[in-house]
Amino acid sequence: MQFATPEAFYWLLLIPALVGFLVWSGRRRGKAAEQLGEPTLIERLSLGMSRARDRWKAVLLLIGLFFLVLAIARPQWGQGTDQVVARGVDVFLVLDTSFSMDATDVAPSRMERARYIASALIDRLQGNRIGLIVFSGTAFVQCPLTLDYGASKIFLDTVDTGVVPEPGTNILQALEAASRGFVARDSKFKVVVLLTDGEETEGSVIEVAEKARAEGIVIHAVGVGTPRGEPIPVRNESGDVTDYIRDESGQPVLSRLGEETLSRIALETSGKYFRISEQDQEIEELSTLVAGMEGDELESQLFRRFQERFYWPLGFALVLLLAEALVPRERRASEAT
Repeated sequence: MQFATPEAFYWLLLIPALVGFLVWSGRRRGKAAEQLGEPTLIERLSLGMSRARDRWKAVLLLIGLFFLVLAIARPQWGQGTDQVVARGVDVFLVLDTSFSMDATDVAPSRMERARYIASALIDRLQGNRIGLIVFSGTAFVQCPLTLDYGASKIFLDTVDTGVVPEPGTNILQALEAASRGFVARDSKFKVVVLLTDGEETEGSVIEVAEKARAEGIVIHAVGVGTPRGEPIPVRNESGDVTDYIRDESGQPVLSRLGEETLSRIALETSGKYFRISEQDQEIEELSTLVAGMEGDELESQLFRRFQERFYWPLGFALVLLLAEALVPRERRASEAT
């Protein structure tokens, strides 16, 4: 046996207090009666009242309150099993880690903002399997699809530009890594959230979109950056900017948001393109889109639980309190004579 709310037993402390009050009240009534006149006279005048019945009423009240507290504590015994089925979709968060993500046209940087959006999506998409893929010139699964959101955030914290040693921006490689990593085979349950500045330097946009569509993957693209462009900083070990990446003529290379690329990928796969906003509207809209999808069975678990038995002491309490209310204080005619 166990009790679901054992803190309810603190209410039992009221019972001794109530006993003390009833004893004090009875003695006070007795002293008041003595002050009215001779005890024998008072006894004759109160022939209709029964002290024994008063005691029985008090006992019924106290025992009834005890069982009432016992019911509130919710005794449980006997075990049953419940099957809980988790339903959702498989979602890969795909982060661009090329050096262009160091640009600061989005504060504090494109990389930091992409990590912030990914972390917020992990919080809002709980109930779905979430994985993490990083890419630049090639791609790999940083965190496989999981329902352990704490673990996925630990992997996310390690993501930074340069974590993938091969330079470039190969979105096709990222989608192929996602395709291999998906657990669900049904096309209705595969989602990719692509976080990138869209500057694809390798592969073909059409090839990316066609391959994803053939795999049944819905791609929602989030453009991290601005169309006006920003130089790509070069930092020393302390994180200070020492120069900018330059072209062959020595001019700083401007990294611009490739919205056309990302829009085409999203459109071809029945997804949606978002440009990041200061109000984080893209996070809420993405969460709503994923939540509105039909979910597959992700996990099924059996949970043992104790059976609720509070109704037994509650029934005793009601019977005792009802009996206390129905027992009259007056003697029967046979007792009075």
